[in-house]
Amino acid sequence: MKITFVVFILLTSFLFAQDKPFGSIIGQLIDGTTNQPLVGANVVVIEQSNIGAITDSDGNFTIKKIAVGEYSVRATLVGYKIAILTNIVVSTGRSSKIKIRMNDEAVEVGGVEVKADYFSSEGSISSISTIGLNAAEVKRSPGSALDMQRIVQNLPSVANSNDQSNELIVRGGAPDENLTIMDHIEIPTTNHFPNQFNSGGPINMVNVDLIEDIRFSTGGFPANFGDKLSSVMDISLREGDKERTIAGEATAHFAGTGAVFEGGFADQKGTWIFSARQSFLETLDKIVGISSLGITAIPKYYDMQGKATYEFSPTQKIIVSGIYGSDVILINGKPDEENDQKRFAKDSTGVENVDVKTSQFAVGATLRSLFGSNGYSLFTVYMLGNHYDVNVTEDFTYREYDANGKVMSFKKLLSNPMYVNDATERLLGAKYDLLYHIFNFHELSIGGQLVTTDKFVNNVSFNSDTLRFDLNRDGDFTDPFPTDIAQSTFTNGRIHNSLEFGEEFKLGGYISDKFLLTNQLSATVGMRYDYFTYSQKGNWSPRLSLSYELFPVTTKMNFAYGEYYQTLALPQYGDNLGGTTNRYLDNSHARHFVVGIEHILDEGLKATVEAYYKSYDHIAVSEEFINSVDKTFRSDKRLSVGERTSRGIELFIQQKQVEGFYGTFSLSYSKSVTKDPRENISGLPSINVGNYASDYDFPFLLTLVAGKTVNNVRATLNGSPFYIKYPSYLLPLSDDMEFSFRFRYSSGRPYTPRLFTAYIQRREGTITWSKGVWEDGAEINSARYPDYHRLDVQWINRWHNEGYNIVMIVALQNVYNRANVAGYQYVTDGTRNTIYQFSFFPVVGASVEF
Repeated sequence: MKITFVVFILLTSFLFAQDKPFGSIIGQLIDGTTNQPLVGANVVVIEQSNIGAITDSDGNFTIKKIAVGEYSVRATLVGYKIAILTNIVVSTGRSSKIKIRMNDEAVEVGGVEVKADYFSSEGSISSISTIGLNAAEVKRSPGSALDMQRIVQNLPSVANSNDQSNELIVRGGAPDENLTIMDHIEIPTTNHFPNQFNSGGPINMVNVDLIEDIRFSTGGFPANFGDKLSSVMDISLREGDKERTIAGEATAHFAGTGAVFEGGFADQKGTWIFSARQSFLETLDKIVGISSLGITAIPKYYDMQGKATYEFSPTQKIIVSGIYGSDVILINGKPDEENDQKRFAKDSTGVENVDVKTSQFAVGATLRSLFGSNGYSLFTVYMLGNHYDVNVTEDFTYREYDANGKVMSFKKLLSNPMYVNDATERLLGAKYDLLYHIFNFHELSIGGQLVTTDKFVNNVSFNSDTLRFDLNRDGDFTDPFPTDIAQSTFTNGRIHNSLEFGEEFKLGGYISDKFLLTNQLSATVGMRYDYFTYSQKGNWSPRLSLSYELFPVTTKMNFAYGEYYQTLALPQYGDNLGGTTNRYLDNSHARHFVVGIEHILDEGLKATVEAYYKSYDHIAVSEEFINSVDKTFRSDKRLSVGERTSRGIELFIQQKQVEGFYGTFSLSYSKSVTKDPRENISGLPSINVGNYASDYDFPFLLTLVAGKTVNNVRATLNGSPFYIKYPSYLLPLSDDMEFSFRFRYSSGRPYTPRLFTAYIQRREGTITWSKGVWEDGAEINSARYPDYHRLDVQWINRWHNEGYNIVMIVALQNVYNRANVAGYQYVTDGTRNTIYQFSFFPVVGASVEF
């Protein structure tokens, strides 16, 4: 296989060493606010100023006969700011499709140099704490493994717990506080192997080849968005190539092995695009076998994604989008161990096996109606579904060690089911959004949403610990106990936590007005209301943002305030008896204050400094944790008493691609603390009563991303002397290459130190008692894992030929093999093992476009 790959690269290097073929750019210009097509705009290729086009009555344009490579285009229209879109890759075989949003010029600026707007083409959620990424920026990001959630981790104050998950921890918020919208459909999770309490996962289902652009807000977002506390990710999928009956791309890289097909129909009134993939590791397993991969479990996942559009008229279009994923993994634990302190020893231990099967889907249709320069409306209906089937068993195993302390034989004595989660969730939703210009300078947004739980069943069962206590700590577990303790052994047996209900509704509505107070000062004022029928809780959420132009065109100061509420994850409303113990929990609440300043430093170069403060309350907290001083206290009740604060300051510098160079630099310092809800802890030793570091506290975050395009390398070598030219064919070099890197540093994640306690013992396999148990210490999150840092590099190579293109990606993750700690494994014999994150990991991927 390796020889075949080398021969393939050599052949392609030779075959594609020829004059550059040509491609085309097809695009549309729209108003950044109303989505109205912009007619008569001039679009010019910056690198070849003699090539361009004029937009037609539908805002469309076509630039033909342009040599393959990477370009930027400039769009100009009277009454609008000059807009520039970078990173446009022109290939043969299919056209490069783009969409540019232009913002109107609010005031005439006399005597001021007019600068082009590099940052409006992807659109915006808010005037503050928002970044836009175009399709090329999404696909090229080093270290992201072509995962859109890992890409936005490059932004300031966006952390993640470890490499194994793409979860987003935004400004001290929990991973389930992030709203994801794809083509107007609100989706709980877009990840493979998801869970019900987290928007993250090991890898994303969304194929980045289908993404048109992403808008991401880290706070202070307007009233249009509800039921989430921390962030909004708004994803637009691109349309298929309407000028081709069928075009395609076959891919094999870290995100999966599969294909994308696209085309047009109905005389170019309709478009379609479809993607299907399976896990890359599963593909390798089929080729080289699982033993050759050196891992014990292969994650198997499949996903399909598609979009179709049809224009009824120039002002009305229907958009249908959908995504589906299916995931399977079986992890069989092994009793193997090598410990020189266990020479000739005999012991017994529990070996855990995990069997996970999940599936999820989302499908919806949107009718978009344009009202010219006045505005637009969106009416969306959609359906969401998730199924979780998780089974964890424990094999109680007898082991014998040899003279080197290595397990030489083992025997399974007993197998017990430890945890079972069988859950099905299906939601139906409808939403309506209207944006309309009234009077002269008012931009009114109004909308509503209705979501119904068509089906929700959540059944969880697990074996609770059977414990025995030696409270006077004399080594005798049969001693008489104090009169207020009935027994020395506590057995809860098998615990069931279930929740099931039929039609319950989430209702939401908002109104928002954006207007000019002066020529330099704009404001957005909004109000939102959300209500959940099951918990019978509803909340009003006022929102306000201000933007003041300190210096025309170049410098703005922004401010945002908002109240945000979020219903709990549905399983949190359940209890062990299937009753209503937790039914009427309050919605979690967060209050945002954000202030910032942004300044255009140079062409495509912008710096932003922001400070924020977030206060949380009414967070659901386990009553068992509140009373955790009492080791024998058991309860499945939750109380809405949790409080948390998060504050920080951020610096973000973004360089759009200019003269082949691009990059970002983000630096943030923050502090996130939780108010200690525990009772009766003031008398415990070494306890600082009051606050402790929250689970989401990462004080320092630094990320540097930089890249450079390199052109005409192959052509230059072909013109070199023969002793340089022919040896160079040993290297897969093309005329269109790109080199990039990412360096990331993060403070260590906080954790609660554990203590091994011999006076409490756990029944293992219903056969024997453990030597003790590991208990969380009294000082919550008083320790931190070692600081995290790693370097990723990436090389993208493109070969263009008549009718098709080949793209190769070589990515080296964690180049210097930093041993970043993911966590610790606590063994019942009192030892602790360190679990590490991804080590050095090279990835080679390729795609063929046709």
